[in-house]
Amino acid sequence: MRRVVLVVGLAFLYLAGMTSPVRAQKSEAGLLAAWEQEQNADPSTTKFEKTGERRYHFATKRFPFDGDLLVRNVLIETVGSENEQGFVAGTIEVELQGVSEDFHRTFAMSYGQWSMGNTLYWDAKGQRWMTTDQRMKQLREAYPRSRSFWTMLFAEGWSFVTLAILFFLVYSLFRYNRRMRDITARSDRSLALTQRAIQLSERNVQLQEEHAKLLQEIRDQLKN
Repeated sequence: MRRVVLVVGLAFLYLAGMTSPVRAQKSEAGLLAAWEQEQNADPSTTKFEKTGERRYHFATKRFPFDGDLLVRNVLIETVGSENEQGFVAGTIEVELQGVSEDFHRTFAMSYGQWSMGNTLYWDAKGQRWMTTDQRMKQLREAYPRSRSFWTMLFAEGWSFVTLAILFFLVYSLFRYNRRMRDITARSDRSLALTQRAIQLSERNVQLQEEHAKLLQEIRDQLKN
């Protein structure tokens, strides 16, 4: 009897593992399954049916499209370390079949908002893929607004270093702009003085010519 119970229990556990949702796996298959579920859950989606391997009949109210959607690539990449505020992002790269060349320019905003849902984030603690909104909510809960700026600043050493570098860059830029203004002002004054000197020189030449002309007229009159 005990053997029967043991066999049944093991079989149950095996079947439970086989039938557990793929969505809970940090893999391409799990990411793809989570993305399919999010597309079906989107209120703007009017049709989302799988018609082949990574091929779907997709229709939405966000923009005028009712046709084939192809998944061209599934990308999973880790940014930083998950244990140090890093994250794992998964992106489904798709192609909408039959759209015109002007489609992405005409519907850039609506298509861009929809395509944001093609990137999901792995929740290591909950062992699930999250949408961007869920990820942002998780971050807000991890860093509540009640925490003061200075608390967050000194809690994260890199933030202080980044702020110091930023302050140094802004201060250097301020000094550089001020020095350039001084140089420009001096150049303008020098240019004005040069132009004034040229004008005086031209006037002096003109006076000399007039003086020479006058002397010549006097000589001519004396000769006569």
